[in-house]
Amino acid sequence: MMGRDTFIYEHNRYKKMLNNLIEYEVSTITHTMPGLMELVYSKASQTFQITTLADGNVSLYDDIDTACDALYTIYTLS
Repeated sequence: MMGRDTFIYEHNRYKKMLNNLIEYEVSTITHTMPGLMELVYSKASQTFQITTLADGNVSLYDDIDTACDALYTIYTLS
């Protein structure tokens, strides 16, 4: 189980990655964690789309903090 410091570090790392997607919204950028998930920012809907590769489940998130929480959960449960 990860401690509080690890959680904060990972959350900040994910937040930076999500902010990068927003900054480059004129392009479509997909982050893939092989065998785990794909992350895309939709400039049209201004949402983050996370697809878990094991089951193909697609989830949409309106804000960075909620998307970060989802990424952290998916990563730690894998």
